[in-house]
This record gives sequence, C-alpha cells and structure tokens, in this order.
Amino acid sequence: MRKSGILIGLLLLAVTAYGQIVERPLPNKLRNLNDVPLAVQQTQATLNLPFWDDFSTSTITPSTLLWASGDQVRISNGTGVRAPSLNVAVFDGVDANGAPYNTTSLINGKTDSLVSQPIDLSILDASQADSVFFSFFWQVTGNGELPDQEDSLTLQFKNPSGQWQTVWSTIGGIDLQTGEFMQENIKVNPSYFSADFQFKFQSYSRLAGGFDTWLVDYIYMNKSRYPADTAYLDRALTRKPSFLTGPYTALPTEQFFANPSRYLQETTVEFLNLNSSFQPVQFTATVKDLVSNQPIQTLNDNTVANPLPGAFERRTFTSPVLNPTNLNALADSLWLETTYSIRSGDNYFIEDINPGVDTTFNTNIDYRLNDTVRIVTVLDDYLAYDDGEPDFAAGINQSGGQLAYAFYVEERALLTHIDINFPFVQQAGEPIELFVWDNLNNEPESILFQDSYSVLRPSYIGELRAYELDTPIYVQDTIYIGFQQATNEFLAVGLDKNSNTGQFMYYNVSGQWRQNEFVNGSFLMRPRFDKNIAETFDDSDAGEARDIVLYPNPTEGLVFLEGELDHISVFDNWGKEANYELSKVTNGYSINLGFNKKGIYLLRLTQGGKVRFKRIILRD
Repeated sequence: MRKSGILIGLLLLAVTAYGQIVERPLPNKLRNLNDVPLAVQQTQATLNLPFWDDFSTSTITPSTLLWASGDQVRISNGTGVRAPSLNVAVFDGVDANGAPYNTTSLINGKTDSLVSQPIDLSILDASQADSVFFSFFWQVTGNGELPDQEDSLTLQFKNPSGQWQTVWSTIGGIDLQTGEFMQENIKVNPSYFSADFQFKFQSYSRLAGGFDTWLVDYIYMNKSRYPADTAYLDRALTRKPSFLTGPYTALPTEQFFANPSRYLQETTVEFLNLNSSFQPVQFTATVKDLVSNQPIQTLNDNTVANPLPGAFERRTFTSPVLNPTNLNALADSLWLETTYSIRSGDNYFIEDINPGVDTTFNTNIDYRLNDTVRIVTVLDDYLAYDDGEPDFAAGINQSGGQLAYAFYVEERALLTHIDINFPFVQQAGEPIELFVWDNLNNEPESILFQDSYSVLRPSYIGELRAYELDTPIYVQDTIYIGFQQATNEFLAVGLDKNSNTGQFMYYNVSGQWRQNEFVNGSFLMRPRFDKNIAETFDDSDAGEARDIVLYPNPTEGLVFLEGELDHISVFDNWGKEANYELSKVTNGYSINLGFNKKGIYLLRLTQGGKVRFKRIILRD
C-alpha cells in the first residue's frame, strides 16, 4: 500500500512537471571517471576545539580543512532566505553529479551527508564535561523545494566505538516553512569524548529524487558553553550587494551610456547582528573598475548605522546611485566591483580575558571573515540578468518544447552570440535549435534567427558556453532568445536565485507560448554583441541570408528550403557527405534525409557565389 501511494505520487509529479518550466538541483562538480571521492582524499590532521564554519569563504563545496566528506552538499549564496551569514550548505537530495541516488527505488533512505574532520575531545578535563555544546542554524526549503513529512534532516555524533548515533532530527512539512533560520544548541555528552570524535549532518529523502531542500549554516562547537549560549560577538553581511544596474547585471557599454539613468539604481546589502546586545556599526561602500584597477566612487564612507543595531537585529544598508559622469564613456569595457564592508569591533574569537592584563584570542575563529562582500557589474558586450553563479537548474522535458527569454535592447546592435549555461555534462551533444524572435506570436516572420547546434560541455558548473550565430542579425527593442529541444529528457539551464526575472521567461510545449508562473530566478542565458565582429560585418550578407527559409527543423526526414540557390549539399556531424534526395519544388527545394541516422546535419548552401551553412536536426 505504501509503495502504491509513492508510485501514484511520482506519476502525479511527472504529469504536473510535464509541460511547464521546472527546477532541479545542480551537480556539485564536473566529475571524470578517475575522480577520487572527497572522503577518500582527506588526510587532514585532527582538529581541536573550537570548531566554527559559517561557509562564508567556501565555494561550491565545503572546505576540506574542516570537512572529511561533503561533496554531496553544495555551498550556495542564493538558496538561503535571511541566512545568518553569507553562504549556506544545501542538502538537496541528489548526489555530487546532480543525479538521484537510486532512480528505481520507491523508498526513502540516506541521501546527502556532511561529515566533519576528526576533532580531539580526549584532551578535555573533567571540569569541562558539562560545558561542551554544539550549535547550528537550519532552514527548510529556502529558495528550493519543500521536504515532505517522510523526509528528515538529522545530526549524528560518532561514539568511541565508531557508531553514528542521532542526537537531533526534524521532519519536513509545510508547518516548518517559516522563511526563517532556526537555531539549535545541543549538549555533547561526555560519552562522546574521544580523540577522533566526528559529527555528521545526514538527510533522508526519496532515493529516486524528491529534490527536497534543507539548509544548514553557522556551525559552532566549543567548551565553556551552556544551553542558552546562542549569541555571538559577530556582526555579519548575509548576502552579496545588489548590482549597480537593474534589471540587468551586465550591459553593452553603448546601451548603458545611451541612457544611464534608465539602468542605474541604489545598491543595498543585508546586515545581521548575531549578538544579544546593541552594537555600533559603520559601513563603507566603494566602486572600483577592475579593468583599469582605478577607484570610481565612494558611495558610503564609514557611515554610522542609525539607530544602533539592536540585539539579533537584521537590517538593510543602502547606498546612493552611482554618478555616471565618474565613468569613462569611451572605455571598451568596465568591470565595476562594488564592495561593502562593516566596522563593528569584530575580531578573533576571545578565548580568555584577564582583566587589566591581557586578552587571549583563538585564531581558529575570525569573525571578520563575513564582514566584507563584493559584486561585479559588467559594462561590456552582453546583456545579463544573472550573477554568473547558478544555484539550481531549470528547463522543460518535452521533445519539440521551446524556452524563450526576453531582453530589451536600447540601441540597434548586432547580435553575434547566445551564451548559455547547460550545467549537466550528460546533456553535452544533445541537439538544440537556437532561436531569436522579435515576437512570440508563432508567425514565421517573427523568427529573426534559427539554426541547429549541439549542447556544449561546460568545463565548470557555471560556465556559459558561446553559441555563435552563423549570420549575425541587427536587433533593437524587445527580443527573445531561446531554443527548441529534441529530447523528452529534462534539458536544464543554470538558474540564479539571487535575482528573479521569471516574468521574462516563456515556454511553448503545445503550440502556444505561455509566460512562466512556476520558477523564480534568472536563467544563465545571455545575448552577446561582439564588437570585433560588428566592426567587419557586411550588411549585405545579413540581408541575403534572410532570403533563405528552412523548415521544419527539427525534422523526421523531409526538409524544405525556400529561396534561390546555386548548389546544395548535406554533411553529417563528422564532415562526411550524407545520403539525401534533392528535388525542385514550388518556391524552392525539398531534401529527404530519411535515409540517415538521427543527429545534426550541416547543409552547405551556395548562393550568388557565397557559401553559407545551416544546421538541421534529424530525429526519429
């Protein structure tokens, strides 16, 4: 009965997900067959108390200095909501490659885990036996998926016999979705005091991939603590600053300087006082050009937070709009780094105070690590809504389905590339049809560009690969870039959760375009306007190329070409001439490719002494 219920749930999930944009967790790394698991690599020396990690200096996976095993857990700055500090550890129910643990299983079981390096507790004396406590913050869902009541997150301690014992746990469910982080403070029983003590966070969820999200942050274990010891002499910046421009995080220089006031905006950052008393705080915000390494403007200079931040208070600090006259309008590109920092008295952890004599600091904990955050706003040759760091992936799972993403182009510009992050290596080689539209009305004349490509393998999780337009096109005003897929498998695009431009996403799985209502975030998908290509581009080539119309694409065998051509030949993806039948029809030609295996084929078209190429997808 239980299995039947789960099976029905999975089928309902599949039906619901089919035909709309859905999210999936990311892999943590791009693995090769010879990669060694993180747990096997670690040979770190045993740690001593205190143990502290707020993940603010980690990227992608936890630090191997502190963690013996954790490559299943992803470090993210966009998944947590109102986190204690920058970055959180994400338990999302998939392995390090972004795949379910067991696609054929109908049961719940162990999924993600995060295991500490050994910690020597054997050196603690009897007077400290009752004063060792372990605290952490946790959140359910965040910007991810809600775990259900069959899912759970546990904290486990390893006893001297090497056995893992659960000391805390929580189950999922809508009642826990408060939008806040909760803190736990757990006494470490002296029975766990050994020379190689370890702790482990372990999630349990559907092995076939429930994609449930648990978040953990700000882990602290030390002696001389007590049950109510949940305040810290730490003031933190909890997220990256907002961008200097909006809604775009990057713009072509020409488009920006055509109307700076349209894009420039105030910048903000989020602050949290983790202490139980008020604290004077000053904050500074500066802008620097990374290309010239020159300061541009100080937006705030040791500005006093007024009124003083109270106990456990969260606050937003705001800086004025950047003055555009401080920017070099003739620069080829400007990479503008915004840096926020605070002065609040944060320092190393205080181990001991001898009044009137000295203070002993423990350098294992530096509370200043979370006092500075940065973001880069780019003025170069592309438009972007994202911050370049995917937190999830999103897409559709229907052959022939289409995704589109809307952008506004201020000045007439030559579109030369579409840059897309396809984060899953197993998607490499999948055929796609890239499109540029000026309207999503399904009229043929709304298609400004269409051509066939293969998904390119990323060299790292967030890499945007360039898909160059064989024939660049001039665009202005609203355009839509996107693709059509030729597989029923989930074809994922990187999704940034730090900004939400879901209203600019569209999908078509039934012949009609629909605006996204399901996904919050920004695609890592960008139109690019290469300046070097634009300088040598011949307008006459662009007009001539648009005279050639090819359809349907993808095709099951028969292709039609409208336009006058001098010669047509077809090659497979390896450069070998394909098998095909060419016939003259009204207004053009028909090509029968039905004698070939499915895949991408290249049409070599000669017209007026000029040679052009069109890619076409042949599917079953």
